[in-house]
Amino acid sequence: MKIKTFLWKTLTVTLLLNSSCQNSGKTELVTPEKLDSLTPITANKPSARPVHWSYNNEEGPERWGELSPVYALCKDGKNQSPINLSSELNGTGAVWEFDYASTSLRIAHNENMDDIVDNGHTIQVTVDEGSKFTFAGKVYHLKQFHFHCPSEHQLDGKSYPMEVHFVHQNDSGKFAVVSALVKEGKENDNFKKIIENFPANKGESKHLHDIHLALKFHLPEKNEAYHYTGSLTTPPCSEHVEWLIFRHPIEASKAQLDAFYAKIANNNRPIQALNDRSVKTGGISGKRTSNLQ
Repeated sequence: MKIKTFLWKTLTVTLLLNSSCQNSGKTELVTPEKLDSLTPITANKPSARPVHWSYNNEEGPERWGELSPVYALCKDGKNQSPINLSSELNGTGAVWEFDYASTSLRIAHNENMDDIVDNGHTIQVTVDEGSKFTFAGKVYHLKQFHFHCPSEHQLDGKSYPMEVHFVHQNDSGKFAVVSALVKEGKENDNFKKIIENFPANKGESKHLHDIHLALKFHLPEKNEAYHYTGSLTTPPCSEHVEWLIFRHPIEASKAQLDAFYAKIANNNRPIQALNDRSVKTGGISGKRTSNLQ
């Protein structure tokens, strides 16, 4: 009763002050009895705002959908990513055309943006404007790319050491992600530049100058890819995302893979059910730009 009386007095004073300042006429008082009919705010009521998530413990993937209503699709969605892919898939149904330029690790048009950041979940690189690809008649602009160790998508039930996600968005706000699986092999020049400029700690970022990456590095010599419609692989797990996963992996040296694992090990979401979706294969359409030769 003391709490109700205190709240009653507080609300009464607040409403009276608002009415006095605005000269709005009659003021409706909220009585202690009326407080009983209001929905209480409790510590257990879920927040409608995004909340912290992780890849383990009580904030791991199995709990994402329970952390916030904003993340409900992580639990209830029927078109989620990643999925297991089959190498026996045949047929076509998707064509696309890449027009990728190089990028510096410096945002030329916005000095307030981070070039390369360890955001606590992954290493992410924000790219210069100008790189894009066309899919199903729509143009998607490359925004950033980031890494998962081990891979999130599987091929015939097996994971690769790493996966790179190139995140695109079209003018309508729809997402498309191009994915390259990474196997152990020869050293990758672009990965070398990224590793040499890793932020020292989680949450840190770097603004880099005069360091350039050739974005073609994620395009294998054979450009066949799997296509399906899925979701973002991190909260809020938004759906209607177009996915292209190259059938042939790119390479990184063991030392390079070890360097990424030291930063972001086990940041992969578990495989999700395919449900009634289909996976198709396709390939590049049209000519590459000269810097992709």
